[in-house]
Amino acid sequence: MKKIYFICSLLAIFMVSCKEKSNEETKETDAINESISDTLTHSQKAEDCPKEESLVWQGETFASYTEDTMRGKGVISFTMDINDRLDFFNEDDSTFGEIVLNEDMTFFTLKMPRKVIARKVIPNYDFAAFDFDCEDINADPNYFIIYINKEKRKIKKDGIKYTFSTWEDYIKKQHIGLKSCNLIANPKSSSQVFTVEKINGDEIEIASNKDCLGEDVPFESLKGKVKWKAGDRLLINFALCN
Repeated sequence: MKKIYFICSLLAIFMVSCKEKSNEETKETDAINESISDTLTHSQKAEDCPKEESLVWQGETFASYTEDTMRGKGVISFTMDINDRLDFFNEDDSTFGEIVLNEDMTFFTLKMPRKVIARKVIPNYDFAAFDFDCEDINADPNYFIIYINKEKRKIKKDGIKYTFSTWEDYIKKQHIGLKSCNLIANPKSSSQVFTVEKINGDEIEIASNKDCLGEDVPFESLKGKVKWKAGDRLLINFALCN
């Protein structure tokens, strides 16, 4: 009788152990499935981000905006010294506009449309930036083919100081902000500024960085992965550092 009772006890313990193990495996499987589901949902949300134009700089004569659509093969960045001038031409060689750095080094003279859409245009000497989406720099022997107001423009190569970056190289140099439709898991990521640590196709690994963070925003040490583009559309913002 004692032997039978002992055997029954062992069987009961074994069945409970199997049940607990099964529950643990089920929980683990559910966690994996949930993680996969979250990833898919995150990607779908990212790709559904609306296209936007964002104000970059505004002055008395014009305002510059940036857009989510990526044009050309990369980004060309121009630098200017005193009395340097950037002349912009339309494809038919007519004049589109010009930007000049005056001798007092305090402002640029602008002959541009009141609204300029480019990658980043800031005509302020302390924070000057002239970044434009650009075709392959060897596409034309005499001109760089750039994009302003969503159309191709030209700028002569002679005497121009520039740096050309592929899209991947360009975002590595930038501080980025996250769109509300494309955040990492931590909800505080929406207020943080990040640098790009690694690029894997359409996905980037990012880490928060305090160098470009406003004084009124507390720094949060965060890391994660997000999609940075879908086709020709950016899914991140480029942060402006003052």
